[in-house]
Amino acid sequence: MKNILFSGLSVALSLAFFSSCSSSESAENASKNKKKKFTPTYQFGTVSSQKVGQEIQLPGEFQPFQEVSIYPKADGFVEKVLVDRGSNVRKGQVLMVLEAPETEEQLVAARSNYLKAQAMLVGSKEHYRRLVSGSKISGSVSALDLESAKARMMADSAAAMGEQANFGALTKIKSYLVVRAPFDGVITERNVHPGALVGSGVRLSGPMLMLQQQNRLRLVVDIPETYSLGVKNGKEVTFEVNAMPGKKFHGKISRRSGNMSEKFRSETVEIDVDNAGKILKPGMFAEISMASDGTAGALAVPGSAILTSTERQYVVRVQNGVAEYVEVKTGQQSDTLTEVFGNLHVGDKIVTNPRNDLKNGAKLAVK
Repeated sequence: MKNILFSGLSVALSLAFFSSCSSSESAENASKNKKKKFTPTYQFGTVSSQKVGQEIQLPGEFQPFQEVSIYPKADGFVEKVLVDRGSNVRKGQVLMVLEAPETEEQLVAARSNYLKAQAMLVGSKEHYRRLVSGSKISGSVSALDLESAKARMMADSAAAMGEQANFGALTKIKSYLVVRAPFDGVITERNVHPGALVGSGVRLSGPMLMLQQQNRLRLVVDIPETYSLGVKNGKEVTFEVNAMPGKKFHGKISRRSGNMSEKFRSETVEIDVDNAGKILKPGMFAEISMASDGTAGALAVPGSAILTSTERQYVVRVQNGVAEYVEVKTGQQSDTLTEVFGNLHVGDKIVTNPRNDLKNGAKLAVK
């Protein structure tokens, strides 16, 4: 019995010893693994001068090529309205006729005064002519009479010119009673009807008529500051209209505003769009696509080479096997490249996969 107990105890002690040895070896291996230092593998590239362009998409809005709100130029009552909302009109076409009886009476009186002044001018001219002829005979006409006749003629001439100007002004006012279209277009608003009183002293809720030129439209787009330097007149663009999905239109930039909006930091450009079929409507929205030409003077690096801190951006340049942090400003981006501005030169060797723990001045083996 004692032998059996002794044998069991020996086996238990042996197992405990081997277990202890195994645990000790595992701890030693773990300690050795912890002591192994992780060495990151860096990749390298070069700074290039190629342009970084990308397809940019911007929203735009269609506006009529010309638009005018038609208000009355003369006081009067609406006699006839010859057009309505949706009417197509031609330049010079009569749109409305106003009536103002007092203007007619003033015009008749002004014409009468002008004719009277003309008759007086003719008489004074003839009187002066006769005095000049008589003055050739010595002593027949005094110098005072001759000067008085001349002054009278000049006064009558000035009066006739004044009456002529008054008559012309009233004639012009009368022409304002007939409202004509200033250009070809479509009437989009009508806010008056026959019998309505209109004029400068009357408070109207809106213009009498609104006229738009719709056979040609302006597509107005705001270009962000980042891309504005690469936009030139004549640059081709493609646009899609939200109301007609799947259909693409083409155009060219016709004009630029030449200044940056302080509110949106963008430049407004316009694209002239032929709309002879009147498929497009003013007020519609469009999605414009255009290729960016990149920023002049910018250098290009892989996008992964940009190291960003809380305040600044850097590129890690390698010179003589030493890492150097170079602060940069970024510009336009494509799928693989990013524009940078800073103390870099074409051909500089850079780290394309920098890490935040890479120290300035660290030794790097460039392969």
